[in-house]
Amino acid sequence: MSTTSDRILGILALFSGEQWLWTIDDVSTRMGIPTSTAYRYFKILTNAELITPQGAGAYSLGPAVCELDRAMRMHDPFINAARIEMERLAEQNRDSLILLTRLYKDKVMCVHREGDSLIAQGYERGRPMPLNRGAASKVILAHLSSRQLRGVPYREMGEGGQSGDELRRELRAIQSRGFSITHGEIDSGVIGVSVPVFRSHETLEGSLSFVVESARQDEVERLVAQLIRSRKTIEANLLIADYEAAGGK
Repeated sequence: MSTTSDRILGILALFSGEQWLWTIDDVSTRMGIPTSTAYRYFKILTNAELITPQGAGAYSLGPAVCELDRAMRMHDPFINAARIEMERLAEQNRDSLILLTRLYKDKVMCVHREGDSLIAQGYERGRPMPLNRGAASKVILAHLSSRQLRGVPYREMGEGGQSGDELRRELRAIQSRGFSITHGEIDSGVIGVSVPVFRSHETLEGSLSFVVESARQDEVERLVAQLIRSRKTIEANLLIADYEAAGGK
């Protein structure tokens, strides 16, 4: 990280579900910067209320993050394009989760979900998921462009008994048929069913998914068909949003 803004954003990125409290000394050590520099960056973030003191020299994320999250929920074009379709899918398929996910660094993140009756901890909104496990992730990985794949070590991603070659074969099959189905790769006892969602010019935006109990295996074909229909509507909504953002009427 060569610039001040890079380092400040790097500090903010350290706050996560795994470690949500940080001290100035800890950040100084972690990032290899002088304590005085870390103090200055903490002051900038605190003044912006992106972090807030919690006592004993520790800081957590601040209320400005909540404000940003609310703005995203309300105004993100991808979420807005998909919200009504996802609500409809949830209404038609009780005991299901419907997920909207997108690429996040070298992982995949759920940015919106509908349906709360199915317990599946691995699919929380805002929780980064591995790029090589779960239908929502694999369908994204299978459709990444050459530019997006740069720096993604997908060739070494085989795990859980699946080799890198096996993963590549699975990704080719997903790309060929246009959807992904996985069994218990994120949470045991559930099936993931996912399709990719594209923006204009075949640019991958993310994925749309069902998560259902494994006992509903016989419904998978129907769920795939529903996802494909909903994806087409979402993609049309994205095109309309892009047209309107460009000044179209």
